[in-house]
Amino acid sequence: MRTLPLAANAYLLDTPQGSLLVDTGIPWESRKLLRLLALTQPAAVLLTHHHLDHVGGAWVLWQKYRMPVYAHPLDIPYISGIRRRPPFPPVPWLGDRIANSAAPVPEEAITPVEEGSDVMGWKVVHLPGHTAGQIGLLKDRVLIAADALRVGAKGPHVPIPMVNADTAQAKRTVGKIAGFEVREIYVGHGPKTTLEAVIDLARRLGVIARSAS
Repeated sequence: MRTLPLAANAYLLDTPQGSLLVDTGIPWESRKLLRLLALTQPAAVLLTHHHLDHVGGAWVLWQKYRMPVYAHPLDIPYISGIRRRPPFPPVPWLGDRIANSAAPVPEEAITPVEEGSDVMGWKVVHLPGHTAGQIGLLKDRVLIAADALRVGAKGPHVPIPMVNADTAQAKRTVGKIAGFEVREIYVGHGPKTTLEAVIDLARRLGVIARSAS
């Protein structure tokens, strides 16, 4: 696995079918993204959720390579431009313009994937809350959790309510992750974390029993 240093972490996964790119940064990083991929043409792209800092380079890559693009059905309307994202920051006009500045990927170019789907040997897991259709990938005790968690100096935490579609659901998703048998957890913002740290967070959030192991 190779981490691409964009506004939000993108991950390049080696598979027998070729390289799978997870997320694509913000729109104005597209040239940087293409430079980072100069020696590796992705066979496919998976978008963990519809936010600007994760889908910004998807259209450029699709235009250049016409590779498959995978996303959850609940987030596809935002990625394809059928629905507008909520304003961010929550400022009239400006917030809407910024949140929706990514060029849409045509709906017919996006393959829907849901909980349990296989994408080039990785299992899709649904991690809702940050967005309704946020997904991650799981394989060999490694989880790519996108923005279901952020990791800072004090360890993993839930994104702030302002950026979540449903913070209560985001907290329940932490409890779901705490039940996975994983060794390493990679996130959209920050370094990787551990299952033990996520279990501790889940206990503090009250989404698993404090006596759980």
